[in-house]
Amino acid sequence: MWEYLGIAAAFGLGWAIRNGGAKAQIGVAAQALSEKARNLDEAESRYLQTHQREIANLLLSIHPDLMEKAYRKARRRQDEAIEGGPARIEAELTALSHKYPFFQDFEAIGTRHFVPYSDAIDHWSEDDLLDRYLDISHWLALSFRKKHGDKVPVLFDDADQKVMERVVQEERDRKLRRRIEAAMELHRLFSTTVDRYGQEQFKHGAVLLETGEVSIRQGTTPYSPEIEYWISFREPEDYGVYSFFVHDDGHVSRSYYRANADFTRKDYLTARG
Repeated sequence: MWEYLGIAAAFGLGWAIRNGGAKAQIGVAAQALSEKARNLDEAESRYLQTHQREIANLLLSIHPDLMEKAYRKARRRQDEAIEGGPARIEAELTALSHKYPFFQDFEAIGTRHFVPYSDAIDHWSEDDLLDRYLDISHWLALSFRKKHGDKVPVLFDDADQKVMERVVQEERDRKLRRRIEAAMELHRLFSTTVDRYGQEQFKHGAVLLETGEVSIRQGTTPYSPEIEYWISFREPEDYGVYSFFVHDDGHVSRSYYRANADFTRKDYLTARG
């Protein structure tokens, strides 16, 4: 009898071990599958973030104001969808998934990695780029919210917006400084020509320069030793100030400013060209 009990016990123990091992294997497989799913989700998000960055850089290079407009609209869309609750978030994600059945459909550049962006987007208008940026941003923002809920800050928040505003302003300054430098180079050539070949009454003075794109004249700042030029740009309209001061040792200090239309106010440009 004890023999039979021993056999039964051994059988039961073997079954338990095999069953436990099978469950363990299933658990390991499920964990591995879950990890793969998380990795895939992360890869898809990174893929879209790369496209978002590409398009944002293109918008910024076209005009900083266009980038700021796009960002503010993306944040407004995000906030309105979140305010609508989970049902609206799900509905808008579904609508985007119908518009872009595959993640590669979000692709806006679609060229070899060494082809310049300027060549790759000839067939894209500013509005097209803006719309694509908004769609990618909306998918990222809402899928981020769906995944994390209110446990973490939203994708577009105040801290993120402050960084955007700083970057946009730096790019505005950088573009204006380049325009000022080009304008002053034109003025130097013009002044040199007048000094060499112009009429005597126009020599050795600050000559007003007017073209279809820019107007340059010497300005005045009370109690300042600097020599200053006021520059008015057209298309797009903008106003800048260039000034310089020659030190006793011959070193020249140069400054660049953004100004208002009558040059009564000016702000120092911090970004280099």
